[in-house]
Amino acid sequence: MSPNTGEIQPLLKTDMAAADSGAELVFRGLFWYVTVLTGLAIVAYLLVYWHTQIGKPWPFPFNSIVFASNMRLSDFTEFYHKFQSFGTPRFWNGHHDMNYPAPDAYVYLLYFRLFPKSAVAAALAFDTTIVGIAVLAAGLLVWSVRRHKLAAPVSAVLVLMLLTSYPLMFMADRANVEGAAWVMALVGAWAFVKHHGRIAAIFWGCVAAMKLAPLILIVLFLRRRDWRGAWTFVVAFVAINFVAMWFAAPHIAQVLHSIGRGIKVFQNTYVLTFSPDGIGVDHSLFSVVKQVLAWGGYVNGSGLGSLLTMIGMWYHVYTLGWLVAMVALVWYFRRMPILNCVFAVFIVQVLAPGVSFDYTLLYMYIPWAMFVIFFLLEDVYSGRVGIQLWKILAILIACAILFTPQQCYMVLNGRVGFAGQFKALTLLFLLWFVACYAMPCRVFGETPLAAEIPTTCANAPEQPQIGTL
Repeated sequence: MSPNTGEIQPLLKTDMAAADSGAELVFRGLFWYVTVLTGLAIVAYLLVYWHTQIGKPWPFPFNSIVFASNMRLSDFTEFYHKFQSFGTPRFWNGHHDMNYPAPDAYVYLLYFRLFPKSAVAAALAFDTTIVGIAVLAAGLLVWSVRRHKLAAPVSAVLVLMLLTSYPLMFMADRANVEGAAWVMALVGAWAFVKHHGRIAAIFWGCVAAMKLAPLILIVLFLRRRDWRGAWTFVVAFVAINFVAMWFAAPHIAQVLHSIGRGIKVFQNTYVLTFSPDGIGVDHSLFSVVKQVLAWGGYVNGSGLGSLLTMIGMWYHVYTLGWLVAMVALVWYFRRMPILNCVFAVFIVQVLAPGVSFDYTLLYMYIPWAMFVIFFLLEDVYSGRVGIQLWKILAILIACAILFTPQQCYMVLNGRVGFAGQFKALTLLFLLWFVACYAMPCRVFGETPLAAEIPTTCANAPEQPQIGTL
């Protein structure tokens, strides 16, 4: 093997038997992924149908795949009246402060200007745009694998993903601006894969400007030692925020004060409290802490006031713990393959915030697509990288859990959901897995290590040492 770690060894003619073994592994992995994904989705849909159409109707969360029906589209429509005064001092001094960074305001402004007479029409147009882009992205993935021998089953998987996409449904149900950030994250991911570092940095810098958690995406440029990309990311983040605030009000300080007030209200409303309805769709790791504290208070007979005090105290510990953990993770993953780093970064992005509702799981489609399209269909299928079936299934089944609803049946005491915490633990498992098992990809210019014979295939011939997991 060449000592140059950036050089990929060519597949030899004697490796064709190994390639056949790789094809069988990929097909089995996708088969079981579809089976689990479909099964979980059908269970949820049948239970909701039972709770709403058969017998006496059940209350939320039993009667909905997503969130309470009386809250539909409200993440968008609640700002309709406020945006009638955009561009005036009243917008930033009035009630109902923005709880998002300034660039988010322009997403609302665009649709409220296009549909000035109806908040619902504006929200539906926003949803249509995001869902349409999701369909387009799936279509482009289908096109990219059209010449592959597994093109038909992979295309079927992508269509099924669209039809059962719980994170996309949840985003559309809430009409949350996270959908716009996700679209830009998709474009940035495409540019990153194509080695257009500056384009990726600009789009991901914009995502970070809209939602602060994606600031961690800069780690991917540092991992590649793409210093220009990292600087472009920082400049894009700062410049987009500055320009957004500059045009939003006469004084930038006014915007900052308003956003600060809004974020404080958001924390008090969603982070430093305990909502039986909301916690079932919150997969933040802090939601696990809150659930444990609530259960401990229930057992001990403590009241709500005591619970909120404990939540506030533990939130400071949680924040400090994540800061230390992020430094440790960046150090640990500095030598891991880039696909492992992509998984880790997006997992942390959706797991670390104090609250992280299920529409943020849209971001997990990015590492999932890289894993299937580039790692499985190219490196594993060709036999370049050896892998056991259970390791493929570990990632795919974890993703199936993240991409399907469970809050309609994972409920305690008839009301308090724990599906969000189940997803949080699933994300933790994924983080552990990508920290333990390297996934080198040819698309990122990485040379696999020594091969591992796929023991799941009966009569699999011995392979040359070309890849490992």
